[in-house]
Amino acid sequence: MKTADKHFETIVITTFIAKQLIIVHCKNGQTYHGFVQPNLTEKGFMLEEQFISWTDVLEIQLTDQYFQFWEDILHLENEHS
Repeated sequence: MKTADKHFETIVITTFIAKQLIIVHCKNGQTYHGFVQPNLTEKGFMLEEQFISWTDVLEIQLTDQYFQFWEDILHLENEHS
């Protein structure tokens, strides 16, 4: 897993498009995991049944599949292949 601590809006939108599981750590100590739902707003987003405000996000953990999705989209190849 990789952890992101900025660019949350971009990450949430791309994980929604890629249909990838994420784990969101909030500033209040709560942790949520699941898939981003289609109702994104300027105030926040839904992760499964939980609304999360953009200002509450501390960090987002991404699975390796997130990066594989973009490698496939961009047709990137491993230099060691």
